[in-house]
Amino acid sequence: MNAIHEVERALLATLMSRPGDCWGVDIAPEHFAVEQHADIFTEIRHLTGESQPADAVSVMEALSRAGRPELGTLALRIASDSMTTSQPVAYAQRIKAAWRLRSAKLIAQGLFEAQDDAMIDTAVEALMGLHAIEQRHEFSAREAVKAAFKSLQDAHDKGADADAVPTGLRDLDKLLGGLHPGDLVVIGARPAMGKTGLLIGMSRHAAAKGYPVGLISGEQPMEQVTARMLALASGVPASDFRRGIRQEEDWTRVTNAMTSTAQLPLWMLDRSSPSLAEVVRTARRWHHVHGIKGLYVDYLQRIEAEGERRFEVVGAAAKGLKNLARDLNIPVIVLAQVSREVEKRKPPEPRMGDLSDSSEIEKEADQVLMLYRPDYYEGDECERAGTAKIIVEKNRHGPTGYVEVAWHAQTMRFADLYENAA
Repeated sequence: MNAIHEVERALLATLMSRPGDCWGVDIAPEHFAVEQHADIFTEIRHLTGESQPADAVSVMEALSRAGRPELGTLALRIASDSMTTSQPVAYAQRIKAAWRLRSAKLIAQGLFEAQDDAMIDTAVEALMGLHAIEQRHEFSAREAVKAAFKSLQDAHDKGADADAVPTGLRDLDKLLGGLHPGDLVVIGARPAMGKTGLLIGMSRHAAAKGYPVGLISGEQPMEQVTARMLALASGVPASDFRRGIRQEEDWTRVTNAMTSTAQLPLWMLDRSSPSLAEVVRTARRWHHVHGIKGLYVDYLQRIEAEGERRFEVVGAAAKGLKNLARDLNIPVIVLAQVSREVEKRKPPEPRMGDLSDSSEIEKEADQVLMLYRPDYYEGDECERAGTAKIIVEKNRHGPTGYVEVAWHAQTMRFADLYENAA
């Protein structure tokens, strides 16, 4: 008999001798390798849940009444022939581990036989599901307090927000405390506000500070994203990367920017309208191989996910990104479109409700930031030309409000309003 079969029988014998242990083991019927064992376990748990005796004789009688006398006989034989264990939790863990291994082998076979990307994505999602099952989700009050105390101690020893990834904008970091692990941060804006420039700037700053990060561009190809990154770093106008760089000193600055950028711990995915499964798969690989501490995505409404109607697709993408942030324990920063209805207001500052297909986004996001440039709408009459407001509409962990930052149109760069301030 297979060794895991013996483990299953020993656990069943133990539970029939001590039915109260049934609720102390983290296991489900589908984890058993032998179908009859799973059915006996189901009956033990059912009887226990109904506050009925669940010893071997009671299980046999219940199964016989259910029209399965042969299964009742097997339960009685297991109780009499199999040894019991004083460690049912450990036995349940062995059964569950064996189930994961069997499942992984089946999924791997499916990957080997996959005929298209959709089948591959399905298999990868199944593998990710196995990984999620391994994570622990239940804690006692003592364990929770101990974890909270450790966080407080780390903040005291290393400084506040020690685990947060910086945005590169001093006032925004003060308001948010940086970008925190497990958080979904949504940045919304109308077209031409510079939201892609903001995302690229944030990702590059984090990488320059030593945080490995991933950047997923669903809108612009890698060459354009890299050119904008080089414009940020060199100070050479972004338009010159299209028209050609003619000044020798500009070439020197760009060459230096290329050297520094090439050394950054930053990885990019260039895929127009990537699927949620591909985003998750790529992020998990980067996290495993490169240890990324943040993921930056351009943009939410470009991600393909399940759903018949548009708001269902966007909602599924938002939920998937939030789950990814929690599973990998990294911040996920994603851009989002804002409805043109905002432009009917005076001033046309966007609000959280202006997010396209907003209800699910609002629910899943930990922070919602809105980007607004007054000079885009007011032109030469704007008193605050060259500035932008980043409005924190939602902050699950702290205050809302707004910060004002500088906007350098030529390089599409956002910066502290007073860069030489302390």
